[in-house]
Amino acid sequence: MDEPRRLVREIELAATPEQVWRTVATPEGMSVWFVPHEHTGEEVEADFGGGNTQAGQVLESEPGRRVVYGAPGQDGASPMTLEFLVEGRGGGSTVLRLVQSGFFGGDDWEAEYDGFGRGWDMFLHNLAGYFRYFPGLPVANVVATGFTALPAETVWAELLARLGADPEPCGRVRLRPDGIEPIEGVVDLHGRFLLGIRTEHGFYRFMADDLHRMVSTTQYFYGVRVDRESRTAAWQSWLDRLLRSA
Repeated sequence: MDEPRRLVREIELAATPEQVWRTVATPEGMSVWFVPHEHTGEEVEADFGGGNTQAGQVLESEPGRRVVYGAPGQDGASPMTLEFLVEGRGGGSTVLRLVQSGFFGGDDWEAEYDGFGRGWDMFLHNLAGYFRYFPGLPVANVVATGFTALPAETVWAELLARLGADPEPCGRVRLRPDGIEPIEGVVDLHGRFLLGIRTEHGFYRFMADDLHRMVSTTQYFYGVRVDRESRTAAWQSWLDRLLRSA
């Protein structure tokens, strides 16, 4: 039997091991930089928007150092696991190592591997930004996702047109999504089918995925009151309109 394929990422964070541990070992902490998480009985459920949720359990834990989440594989496949390793470094910094394994298969596994890698790069960038700009503040998440048969190039061009700009990396920008308040901030992520804006109170992330034919936005508001339900509905409606017109 083949060994499960592994995706590995490592990042040094300007935070103590205790601070980093809370962001990977609790639903509240995972919500700060990833997607909304909450306990559902003995499981932890992640909300990826558009009705797309995934649940798993803590399989192993060494408090303060290591935690492994997992969900059973399908049709005899190896279980998917997500491992976080926390290691303190000098000067109050901490290295976080992420290992995802046991879920790739089929002829398109390389594209899937690359897609998950880009996603983790974005989310870990969020975590570094959180500790730099919004340390200790609670988060309110807004997540919306749409699925389509259209290629990512078509969807992404329509998304940028509807935002009213194709921003340059590191520049300031004012986006004007129809029916939603403008977004003003600095472009802190910019790549193929990826756009990230850092604002006064948080992050806006937009991403398209050609493999799974989807487009999504994940948004983080730190230390401010946000009506998550109405904002989520507004952005989901915005994405749905985008996909109908693309």
